[in-house]
Amino acid sequence: MSYGALAAWRRLAGRVGCVLMLLLLAALVDGMVAGGLKDPNRLDILSGQSVSLSEQMPRGAEKLEDIELRPSDPRITLRLKETYSGFWMGGSIWRAEAELPADLPTGAYSVAVYHHNGTAAAPPQVFTIHAHPDLRAVQAASGSLTTRTLGLSPYFLALCLLCLAILPMGASFVLTRKIAGALRAEGMAEIFRAMAAPRSAPEKAAQAEPQTEPQAEPQAEPQAEPQAEPQAEPQAEPQASPEAGPEGQRIYFCPAPGHMPAMGSLVDVLDEDAKNVLGAAQVTEIENKNVVACMQNGVQVRPGALVKLPVRT
Repeated sequence: MSYGALAAWRRLAGRVGCVLMLLLLAALVDGMVAGGLKDPNRLDILSGQSVSLSEQMPRGAEKLEDIELRPSDPRITLRLKETYSGFWMGGSIWRAEAELPADLPTGAYSVAVYHHNGTAAAPPQVFTIHAHPDLRAVQAASGSLTTRTLGLSPYFLALCLLCLAILPMGASFVLTRKIAGALRAEGMAEIFRAMAAPRSAPEKAAQAEPQTEPQAEPQAEPQAEPQAEPQAEPQAEPQASPEAGPEGQRIYFCPAPGHMPAMGSLVDVLDEDAKNVLGAAQVTEIENKNVVACMQNGVQVRPGALVKLPVRT
């Protein structure tokens, strides 16, 4: 498979992976927003199901026998289970189970906590149980958009999307290795880094020159030449050396064995599809297997562009 076909497949894999990751983040945000806005004392279940209830022990109650639960409908069965220590806030927490009969009409029912002597708990502890006719109605009452539309937990959907996102990531990795082999076969290298032209070198040279002239001429010509040359040469130097020479944009690439360019030679820079010539670059440094070159004539490129390398024997 040619370089162009491999690069097209890699771009497609990258886009698919980005879409999956965006959907994953959207599912996570949906789940967190729905959980943050949900009333912890609202419960949505089907008739005939049971649900667990728990809350802090009300003030003045120390044992499970000190409280009682009162439903709004006597057909709801309530059983106090146990008390346990809270994990985050500490304190004693009671746990109970509420069971709805199968013939209970759909609607909203409440369960309130009272002290054993009949006084209401302070602060009030009231649970609202919504009985729904079917599972679709329970999902429609959810605060999560994912649950309302797909009938799935947003966190379960995020987990599934994460598993799917691994596939294009792995495909992109494999295609990158194949692209490297195709580039070597065609005598090209990919630019992995591009840096803007340095601006400090001309300015430092311009600032150094005006200080040597006044020291060389003692007192004979006081300020005639120092004023003329600092004004003319500092501004002429940066303008006379634009990004066209060694001060052009610097690109970094790693050529294959047998294609190492010579120091000072010119190489052609192509676009990412290896179809159009964008400009030329002059080799300025060779560090181990990496080559640094400067773009000529002010041409700017970005990582991913290609360098056409000479064949050296």
